[in-house]
Amino acid sequence: MRELRVMNNVVANHAQIVALAERHRALFADYPARRTPSERLADREPFDPYRDSEYEDDDQYHVLQADRMPQELHAAILAGILPPGTVPPDLYVQINRYDPGDYVLPHRDSLQQGLYMLTTSDTDALVAQDADGRAVRVVDRAGRYITHDPKAWHWVDPVTSAARYTLVTIPALSYPEHSQP
Repeated sequence: MRELRVMNNVVANHAQIVALAERHRALFADYPARRTPSERLADREPFDPYRDSEYEDDDQYHVLQADRMPQELHAAILAGILPPGTVPPDLYVQINRYDPGDYVLPHRDSLQQGLYMLTTSDTDALVAQDADGRAVRVVDRAGRYITHDPKAWHWVDPVTSAARYTLVTIPALSYPEHSQP
């Protein structure tokens, strides 16, 4: 398994991104889409081993994908995570919002992702397996960037503080080691 990597102070404009996300809060979609238990059972597809998690329909948070983002928010994200003029043509971005009580169950991913913390909390965190298989709790610090092996188990316990914001990129971006404080 690849190393769990945590870098601080990668997103200098995290407060601007969160303010813009809050301004456009109505554009976030519930994830998963809210359905009654009978609707969920009726729509359940056969077991798919390539799905990130068979339980992802039981997660609870809110997403704003790039195709629904206002241009000003998308531009602020790119300005915050990329050096000027270096936009990868295939970079996917998504903001996740976790209101108090929201969570993501333990799962593994099929694609390498980059995760950026946009808010700070002493109680909320990402929990992810490190290269030795241990569960490591990475407390939320605005501006922090995290990568981990996509096959590592990871999750978000129910959020206890104010709204928690994260940014996801696919693929994960690389930053030189000297960008850490």
